[in-house]
Parts: sequence; C-alpha cells; structure tokens
Amino acid sequence: MADEPVLDTAVHPRMLTNHQIYDYLEHPFKGLVYNSPNRFFHPVPTGIPPYGEWLEQSRPDGEIISTEVGTHAAREPGSVPARTTAYLRENGIGTAILLPTLRGLVPAADQGSAICRAYNDWQAATWLKDDDLDYLGSVRVNPMDPDGAVAEIERWADHPRMVQIGVPMEAHHPYGQRYFLKIWEAAAAARLPIAIKAEGGVGVEYFPTMTGLPRTHIEFSSLHRDRFFVHLASFIAEGVLDRLPELRIVFSDGGFDALAPSMWRMDMDWPITRTEVPWVRRLPSDYLREHFRFVANVLEGPPDDDAALVQEWAQRSDAVNLLIYGSGYPLWSAARPAEILPGLDAAERSRILHGNAQEWYGARLAATGAVAG
Repeated sequence: MADEPVLDTAVHPRMLTNHQIYDYLEHPFKGLVYNSPNRFFHPVPTGIPPYGEWLEQSRPDGEIISTEVGTHAAREPGSVPARTTAYLRENGIGTAILLPTLRGLVPAADQGSAICRAYNDWQAATWLKDDDLDYLGSVRVNPMDPDGAVAEIERWADHPRMVQIGVPMEAHHPYGQRYFLKIWEAAAAARLPIAIKAEGGVGVEYFPTMTGLPRTHIEFSSLHRDRFFVHLASFIAEGVLDRLPELRIVFSDGGFDALAPSMWRMDMDWPITRTEVPWVRRLPSDYLREHFRFVANVLEGPPDDDAALVQEWAQRSDAVNLLIYGSGYPLWSAARPAEILPGLDAAERSRILHGNAQEWYGARLAATGAVAG
C-alpha cells in the first residue's frame, strides 16, 4: 500500500458554516430557511461535531470567515481543504472523490434543486481548483425534480473534475421506477456513475423502518441501511439496467454485509416470477459486478480478529470485486485504510483500496490527470 496511493471514493466535505450556502444561492432562494446538515433525529452517539478526538486535528479552530449573512467562526470538521488534505495524506490517500452531505429532502422541489446547484458551485469554487489535483467532485441533483436534475447533470457533464452524480438514499419512490428514468438516462449519457448517499433526519423523508421511527441511534444505524436494497432491487426489477446497460451505481453508506442473503432471496424468486418481469433477462445477482459497487464500511462484516471467517465472508459475498474504499471523513464512523478488512491478503486489500475504484471511475480519472498510482 505504501507504493500505491489509496483512492478514497467518499469524502464528505462541509461548508465552513451552516450559513455559507447563502453565498451560492440566487434569488428568490436566498431569502428562505435551510436546515443544518446535522440530523435532527437519531443524532450520532458521539455528540456534536467534531465527532472524535482524532478529528480535532482537522478542525480549523479560530479561523474566521465572512458571508453575506455575517461573520462566523469556522467550526465544521472537513470544511477546510488544506486540513482535510493533511489527514488524507497521512493515511496514504492519493485521490479523493467528494460527496457532500446536503440538507435532507425538502418539500419544495425548486428549493431542493437550488440547494444542489449551490453545493455544486461551492465545490467547484472551493475544492476543485485548477491548482489542486487531489479532489474530484460529485454533481448533486434533486431526484424530486427530474427535469431540474437533468439540467444540472448537463450543466456539469463536461467539467473535467466532476466524476459522478450524487443522490440521497432517502426518496419517496424506489429509484428504479420510471419517475426517475430521465435522470439515469442523463447520467448514462454523460458516462457518470450514480452515488447514493444516506443523509436523512433533517427533511421530509419517510420513516427509516417499515413500522415507524425507532427511539435509539443503534436501532436507526442497524436498520436504515436496509433501504439501499430497496433501490438496488428496484433498479433490477424495473428493467433499468437492461434499458441502460452502461449505468453504474455506487452505494456509499454501507449495507454490503446484508447484500448476499438479500440477493439469494431475489435469485430464488426470479425463475417463478419471470412472466412479471420479462425484461429482467439474467439472474438478479448477475447484475452486481457490471452495475454496482459498495463503499466499504468499518462497521460491517465479520470480526477482524477471525481471519478465516473474514476470508470466507469475502469469498461468499464477492467483496474483493464489489467493494471500494471510502473513508467517510469526517463522519463519526470514518475509517482509515488500515481499518478496512485487515484479514484479507495484500492483493485483495489492494483491489478494495485502489484497483476496483480505478476501474470503476477509470476513464473519468484519466481525463482529470488525477489518477492515483
């Protein structure tokens, strides 16, 4: 790993303050109220940011910034590129893909799209500068406004350092349904993967469980990632992947350790339901390698101290081919490269920390000149 820089596919930068968004909004959206990116429901158990003692090193203490709504002390972890770069470099990360956490779903579609535009402009202005070759960006779009999402994809499609489209895990319909199809068509035409990022707890999203709101964070954290499979199954069953064979999707918030049993069940049902979904031409699990990748999560999988179990799990789940590394910095569950499946051998870990993402984003990375390794 020392000779091969890690490719980090999930760094979640923050604005310097919750008010900085006003610098990138146009009228009439400047006059509206916006949520904080920090969730209201089921807040992280470690308290307000910075979430861990190690994050204190990346906190821009005392730095003062000015915005149109006043002067504020910069306190958000992951908000200063130079500080974030220092952390990433210390952990052998050569290239990082930014996937900003927005303000949750909002009921007004135009306002939601304005938030996406503001975050995209902010990324380009503060992180994706010509003299900084370490960071690549994500075009955030609002799936509640398909026409607006397509327009935003087209606005950034030729930007050399935007390498994927970002949408929230939370949605009011499974993503395979035709309501969203024009968004995926635009992404496929631009040859940009779709990254799906959980960011609920601040907007108008549905309950994280089928029967309502849990009361504790441990319940929320254990259960909400099951929603990724709702979208995955929908993409397959609704025929999106047969219609758009070049579409690529990244799930950025875990759930991979629940993938194998869910796919086994879907594979078992497929033969007897083919009359219902004649457009699904292959076994559902056959779509995984071609269309899906999953960001490795330090909270998932078998215990690291049982190497034999880790190896068996990785083989059965095809982890070596489907997982890509994303630090999740600066979230409370952020993981350094050394913490990701240490029970695998060096070649397998190299694929997860570098090789798989290099293949997944390869053409776009080459165009930026920011190829790691």
